[in-house]
Amino acid sequence: MDDFKGQCRRQLERSVEERIKYGFFRNYKPVLDDEPFRAFEKMGDYRRWADENLPRYLGYKIVENKFLKEIDNREE
Repeated sequence: MDDFKGQCRRQLERSVEERIKYGFFRNYKPVLDDEPFRAFEKMGDYRRWADENLPRYLGYKIVENKFLKEIDNREE
């Protein structure tokens, strides 16, 4: 516990810029990070694409839900 408290104290001594710089790390996400952007006409199109193309461990999958189906199919 003393080690943890020491780490917290050292972190608070850093500037905000240093905390932001060292507080985040980039984690490569297969398929998602391979293109600069993707655009879809409807949210349902995106969900189907994600379900078919993204690895399951990223947590994307189609959830069977009547409310979501209504949102996906509505005309904007």
